[in-house]
Amino acid sequence: MAEESYQDRTEQPTPKRRQEARRRGHIARSRDLGTALVLLTALGLLMVWGPWAAARQKAWLGTWLAALEPGRVQPGDVWSLFYGITLTLAGLLAPVWVGLTVASLAAATLQGGVLFAPQRLAPDFSRVLLLPGLKRLLSGQALLELAKALVKVALIGGLAYLSVSPLFSRLPELLFSDPARLPGFLASTGISVGWRILLGLLVLGILDYLLQRYRFEKSLKMTKQEVKEEMRQTEGDPRLKARMRSLMRQLATRRMMAEVPRADVVITNPTHVAVALKYDGATMIAPQVVAKGQGFVALKIMALAQEAGVPLVHNVALARTLYKSVELGAFIPTSLYRAVAEVLAYVYSLRGRRVYGGGGR
Repeated sequence: MAEESYQDRTEQPTPKRRQEARRRGHIARSRDLGTALVLLTALGLLMVWGPWAAARQKAWLGTWLAALEPGRVQPGDVWSLFYGITLTLAGLLAPVWVGLTVASLAAATLQGGVLFAPQRLAPDFSRVLLLPGLKRLLSGQALLELAKALVKVALIGGLAYLSVSPLFSRLPELLFSDPARLPGFLASTGISVGWRILLGLLVLGILDYLLQRYRFEKSLKMTKQEVKEEMRQTEGDPRLKARMRSLMRQLATRRMMAEVPRADVVITNPTHVAVALKYDGATMIAPQVVAKGQGFVALKIMALAQEAGVPLVHNVALARTLYKSVELGAFIPTSLYRAVAEVLAYVYSLRGRRVYGGGGR
């Protein structure tokens, strides 16, 4: 069933799905890569900072011991020694701690940024149940983690053996050499082995991150139905939106039709287009388009105009120009003043009124 569901997930994840996954703390991240970067930083800091810090600690300890009088060591001197060693080590190790903190934050940032998800801190009691626990142990993810752990063990063991095996022949020589050489030999050998192992872990961590990212992107994919549901939640039900748009158009049409009886003239095309104009010289800067339409709407406008006694003027060119260039409720542009004025003058002459006589009908 899980395989079938993954096959159904053919759609790329939406930004909202990615944000929800991040809010829950689900991102593509490899623990192995982060661990390898931090350990590499630690080894590099020990190589650079370690010799100097050891020399400082040794010099401080020598100075403190030289100040003691032979045979007169008091209990307080032991506490002073412990306190001094602690403070000195804290000061010497502070840069290492800062470097490791920066390395840890950098590793997190490279894998999706620093993330705080309180949901991941909530207790999950399903993890202590026997049956779900057995399912997790036998799941594909658990088997994958087991395989990765075995590969890491084999990699670390193989690299360590390859690094140390050439030194086996030198062991007899070290047994009869100056003991003072032993610490330096062990330190150089440890650093050499550490570098090889950590570089191997870094390569393994990069591969693991690529695998985690692939699995993460695969888990975020959506079915077509999930995409539709998300669009419905964010943008609303398309059917409801279409119904709302239809109701708004009907309401706007009713308001427009209510203005037709109060218009001064309806200019027609003669049956395909109708534009109703209203003009009041006392309150308007220019004639205003109070209704317009084509086809059935034009016929409805002309019918209402005839019922209300609003004159119909057939002017094909002017009707088309007004319909295309002037929005509903807008005043006519100056380029049409002359043509509209002639129409209004004709209408007003029929009523025995002047064009700029002021007042409504």
